[in-house]
Amino acid sequence: MRVTTTILILLIISLFSGCFSDDGDDFDWADPQTTECNLGNNLTCTNLFPGAGTPHHSEVNPQTNELWIIYLSGMVKIWQDDELIQAGDLSEIVNRCHTEQGLLGFAFDANYNSSKQLLLSYVEKGSCEGANTADLVLASVVVTDDDMINLDSLIVLKTVEQPYRNHNGGHLHGLGNGEYLWGIGDGGGANDPEKNGQNSENLLGTIVYFQYSNDEVNPIMDSENGNPYILHYGLRNPWKFDVGPNEELWIADVGQNCWEEINLVNLVNKSNLGWSEKEGFSDFSEGGSCEGGVLSENNEFTDPVFVYGHNDGNCSITGGFWTENTIISDQGGYLFGDFCSGSLWILSNGVNHTWEETYLGNVGGLIVGFGEGANGELLVFFWTGEIIQITQSASADSNIV
Repeated sequence: MRVTTTILILLIISLFSGCFSDDGDDFDWADPQTTECNLGNNLTCTNLFPGAGTPHHSEVNPQTNELWIIYLSGMVKIWQDDELIQAGDLSEIVNRCHTEQGLLGFAFDANYNSSKQLLLSYVEKGSCEGANTADLVLASVVVTDDDMINLDSLIVLKTVEQPYRNHNGGHLHGLGNGEYLWGIGDGGGANDPEKNGQNSENLLGTIVYFQYSNDEVNPIMDSENGNPYILHYGLRNPWKFDVGPNEELWIADVGQNCWEEINLVNLVNKSNLGWSEKEGFSDFSEGGSCEGGVLSENNEFTDPVFVYGHNDGNCSITGGFWTENTIISDQGGYLFGDFCSGSLWILSNGVNHTWEETYLGNVGGLIVGFGEGANGELLVFFWTGEIIQITQSASADSNIV
């Protein structure tokens, strides 16, 4: 059972006032739920590790086949047997002044077996006084033979100026052959004050497509149609995304007042997802109502394939990944959840090739990420530090932990 004390809950709720939200906005988020794990379909939760820090993303080491997990604090840990072994501590270079800052993404170099390099995405260290803004950084670092990160080897590859302290995005995804995707938020603040979402020239509010080789980052696309790094734009805060089996890109974009959304786009064809001209399917206006919104008629924008509102305790989408884990779907689908409510869904191909969501149940609130172990283990990461594993139980009576 995940045990959370009253003091810890109050602390998290106070922190959450800025987490995945809009500095300066008057919108009130729902309080994070803290229910116990309650899943259907004979699914059960096992608490692998107690709360410590905030783990939120994992990758399997291509050389050792061990699972590496990153924490917002800058910690990098390896799951070895029943323990988490420290591989690195980046806290001296990572900014944690705000809940949306920190170590935000990592990916193994496509040639890791020979290069022993990791790519890192983080908000760089800065002052916590005043606005405490700090730039988003893409860097490389070398891993030693004993699986320790050598900070002295760090090379800054690219920086993105952040006008505000939130909406940093930061997720990294390796495509193979030295190609990568990097998600970047719109720069923060309520209502996209800098109008970065519809600016196809700067990197804020985009999915960046680049190649990494010989300690350098270079664009893959040509510059005839704008900034050659920008693959998709019109995003607010793409916290997580993943590539499906047919080279389609699933992007979970955190909403503002009304709608959390999942976008499905072609991996290599540019698209405009519409923020901040629209949110979900509707035209966006500052202070606009979530009821009876005007549907967007702009054909230049790519509509999401799924949206949900801020009811039933929901407040902020936590993107997951495409999975073909048969315990939750016999045909594969995109797994995602909600930060506040702890609800889980999987989006799968339904009737007439439409995408249909299946509610899997609730794992308790404060979900910040998902992972898949080297042996197909399905993991959920929590703001409070717990890591749980979802498995299939022999009977439906055992699905409460």
